[in-house]
Amino acid sequence: MSGTRWIAWIFVRNSWFRFWQDARQLPNQVWKRWATVLAIGFIVTTIVAFVVTFWGKSAVNTGGLQAWDEQMLIVISQNVPLSFARSITWESPGNLVYMLPLIAGVVLTAVWRSHPVIAATVVTAYILQFAFAWTGWLYWNRQRPNLIAEGLAAPSLHSYPSGHALIVTSVYGFLFYLWFRSARGGLERSLAVIAGLFWVGMVSIARIILGAHWPSDVIAGLVIGICWLTTVILAFNRANTNTIL
Repeated sequence: MSGTRWIAWIFVRNSWFRFWQDARQLPNQVWKRWATVLAIGFIVTTIVAFVVTFWGKSAVNTGGLQAWDEQMLIVISQNVPLSFARSITWESPGNLVYMLPLIAGVVLTAVWRSHPVIAATVVTAYILQFAFAWTGWLYWNRQRPNLIAEGLAAPSLHSYPSGHALIVTSVYGFLFYLWFRSARGGLERSLAVIAGLFWVGMVSIARIILGAHWPSDVIAGLVIGICWLTTVILAFNRANTNTIL
């Protein structure tokens, strides 16, 4: 094992040890409340994901939603002042690979600042959101749009719901919530809310401008993401009111 890998292994091992030690110092009731809220919220969000997808598929099959999607896709792409090239930049934060370093950084910061509930919540929010996207994708393999740049930026599978919209709403939403929670005044709290809405909105609209998703795909991802974000925030708050940054 090279020196760099050895140092990385030692750091990861020490980080896990520190997390485990801090987590054990919290009362068991804290983790029980946390896990209970997450379990209930996971079930509810899964149901929401299925219902939203069931409705979307039914609405497309009747013809109404598909026509609306095609019209709105063109309207948004022609009227929103965001170029195709800049949309590629804006949608990147919702890419799973791009998010990994950020998630790792937040988790390690929380661990080394002795906030095990924050670390556990961020990891859980990120990992479990995949289940909701796949709930929709497995039920309905909707085809991506090909109206923008002949589908250049649109993968071939799994259009509904938008995974980008889901993950930026739930994971980034929680990070902005932590900022909001730790803010020292009304102005900073307002800034956290505005920044969070702007961030989620830009990533979501960029996916439409690129033609990677139909508008209803993004709306569905936002609805599911909000449901999971609500669960994550409730679980965090129920766990321990002292886990503030």
